[in-house]
Amino acid sequence: MSSKSRSSTRLWIGLAIFTIVAGLTVFMSGQQRGRMADPQSSMHVPILSRGPQSAIEFPGIVDDWTNHHLVFSNPGTEEDAIRDGRYEAWLRIVNDPRYIMQQLRRRSPAQGPAAEYVAGMNELALGQEIGTGQELRVGELRDLLQLNSVLATKGKKQPIDRDWYESLGATTSQSYISYPAKWSFSTSSASCSGDYVVYPTGGSSTQASIIAYYNLYNTGCTTYGAVPEVDWAYNTGGTVTLAPVLYYGGAQLAVIQSSSSNVASLVLVRYPSPGTTGQGGLASPTTPNAAISASAYYSGSGCAAPCMFSIALNGNPNDLTSSPYYDWGTDSLYVGDSAGNLHKFNPVFAGVPAEVVGSGWPLTLNSSNSVSSPVYDATSACVFVGDTGGYLYSVNSGNSGSVCTSTTASKNSTSSRLDHAYGIRDGPLVDSSAEMVYAFVGYDSSGNGGVFQLPASFSSGSGTEVTVGTGDSGNKAYQLAGAFDNAYYTSSNSTSPSGNLYACGYPYGPSTLYQIPITNNSMSTTANTGPELSNGNLYYGYCSAVTEFFNTSVGTATGTVTMESGPSSSGSGSWVGKQVTIAGTTYTFESTLSAVNQVLLYTSSTTANNEARTAQNFYAVVNGASGDCYSSGCVRSGQAANTKVTASYTSGNTYFTVTSKTAGSNGGFTMTSWNSSDVNANGGNFGTDYIFLSVFAGTESGCTDSSTMGCVMSFNLTTPSNFSSSMTPLGTLNTAAVENSFATGGIITDNATTSPAGSSQIYFQLTDASGTTPCSSAGNCAVQASQAGP
Repeated sequence: MSSKSRSSTRLWIGLAIFTIVAGLTVFMSGQQRGRMADPQSSMHVPILSRGPQSAIEFPGIVDDWTNHHLVFSNPGTEEDAIRDGRYEAWLRIVNDPRYIMQQLRRRSPAQGPAAEYVAGMNELALGQEIGTGQELRVGELRDLLQLNSVLATKGKKQPIDRDWYESLGATTSQSYISYPAKWSFSTSSASCSGDYVVYPTGGSSTQASIIAYYNLYNTGCTTYGAVPEVDWAYNTGGTVTLAPVLYYGGAQLAVIQSSSSNVASLVLVRYPSPGTTGQGGLASPTTPNAAISASAYYSGSGCAAPCMFSIALNGNPNDLTSSPYYDWGTDSLYVGDSAGNLHKFNPVFAGVPAEVVGSGWPLTLNSSNSVSSPVYDATSACVFVGDTGGYLYSVNSGNSGSVCTSTTASKNSTSSRLDHAYGIRDGPLVDSSAEMVYAFVGYDSSGNGGVFQLPASFSSGSGTEVTVGTGDSGNKAYQLAGAFDNAYYTSSNSTSPSGNLYACGYPYGPSTLYQIPITNNSMSTTANTGPELSNGNLYYGYCSAVTEFFNTSVGTATGTVTMESGPSSSGSGSWVGKQVTIAGTTYTFESTLSAVNQVLLYTSSTTANNEARTAQNFYAVVNGASGDCYSSGCVRSGQAANTKVTASYTSGNTYFTVTSKTAGSNGGFTMTSWNSSDVNANGGNFGTDYIFLSVFAGTESGCTDSSTMGCVMSFNLTTPSNFSSSMTPLGTLNTAAVENSFATGGIITDNATTSPAGSSQIYFQLTDASGTTPCSSAGNCAVQASQAGP
């Protein structure tokens, strides 16, 4: 990277930081892109620049299927990126709206231009929680998970309570890869009148094809009317069974629908603020105004909300297997079809919508196979997508990145055949920071279920595989996407994260939960086998995709770093190169400094003095304060203070104390050392890590093992080493299902907040229209649930 380009990039990053700081003083009032401000919400409107010519506003937080398939491990600091020669990639990551939203949802610090904004929002969230007068919780989803011990993986079972359920009609069954889509004003408080969740219904000529609910929360929203209220219900003229995607402004969405003549269209819908009258119901839907042209839809001329515009996929194919993927940064949307093609739309919401036809688009991957859901990665600029033939493709998007650089759509690479039965049915899981792609299969070349890890730069082959049970080729034994744990997301190595991936395998036998270790960005070829979750003899007990949610902690944590067995007067000895990690930052002891995050050893006096003076140097580095050094120059130029903790020190001591700067995600911190006696952490809570999934014919306590029941489960995985075959769910909830049907589609999580009470939930829908409960005679059902004490 040239010094000129780096200087210009730094300039617009500086401008972005300025606009973020300014944005922290701007509150929502009136309407923001058609959404009404809520008196309970203090959501600021940040302006996050992606470059000199454009900016992105965040008037709300989106959770839809795409956020469960494109994720970001720790990208590291700007200095790390420059040192490692990956500065351009780092810029793409820290300016990606999904990265910012991920950090907001996780209450975790962000790198890059959004760092101050995210920190401000985390502080705001803490202040609002404390201001509610609620008892401080062991986790920010206490209403969701009332736990006696946040670190227990066994013990007294807690039920998952169904807060509400709404019939979606006995129409076409929902896709097992479908998710609801949730829009929230903020991660710091829930809004009764502003937050809403969208579900596809399957549709028919007499009912809505998509429906949204607001006034969602049982305890705090009853004064606003029934819980929930129908926000709007629209008949868009076709069948919608795949996952919707939301515009970040919250006033528009995109869905794929199929017509009665089996032609798929991209449907864009603009809708008014929640609570607007005359927006229909399930059995009496509103038909949105149809824009007479793409330009009329974009301009709104003659197309007042509710308004929609449909674009048939080029060539008039159908689409039953691919949910649309929308990229906020480029205003592009990618979707596959049942004829083996990948389509691109650009613009979508921020310009006159159109499908890109030409320059290789639409791109035929394999005309014999249906295409699954694509995932676009801005770092590599590749679209990663599988098909029912079992192949994974890397596709040139037309943008330029670290891997895909062609301006023309083309297959950049094709993997070996990974699945030999039903193919890759779910979208891949992509880590844009680590540049790894994970594909999930139900029947590999040896007849096993498997997870494949391939680098974003793969050219062919199958990468690394770990098997997850014996597969099956005759009973729709699809393998759906897994999820990483918090240890992976917070791994301090920005280029080689470590942690675990969790997947539910439903092979020829019972559904089983697996833990797949990842060490320095390398996936293990052996999975740790967890509990069996279903009846292996009854319809093979299929699993949903896995959803992870990290409950950040509340309360201030403190810890002590003690210099024991320190450097002696005879020299630095074995201390050189030793490391201590505090709150995600690793500090290395050295005799001579050559980089940031290094601690200058003092070795020229007695052992006790060496320990005390080295401790003082360490304390200065943690605070990034050169004036606190014992040894001149102990803080290298460019050294930043630890973002999560501050250090205090008393002269002459052989130890110093670190204290979390704030509660929440910045307050829960861990410390590790090469010598366990050197470091002690105490006080506060570090958060609780959960996964949610559903199985068919569940056998865990609280599930009903039958041919008409599925079961939703939650597991506490805060301590990954506690994972075992004997662990049990924290909670379970029965749902309706039938043979060869999944219990639920994908599960999304809600606000990490307690304001109003009862506002932290999970959302999902059933996937078969012929079930009997809990929605009377219609098994297509929208559900909000929470887990609470009995």
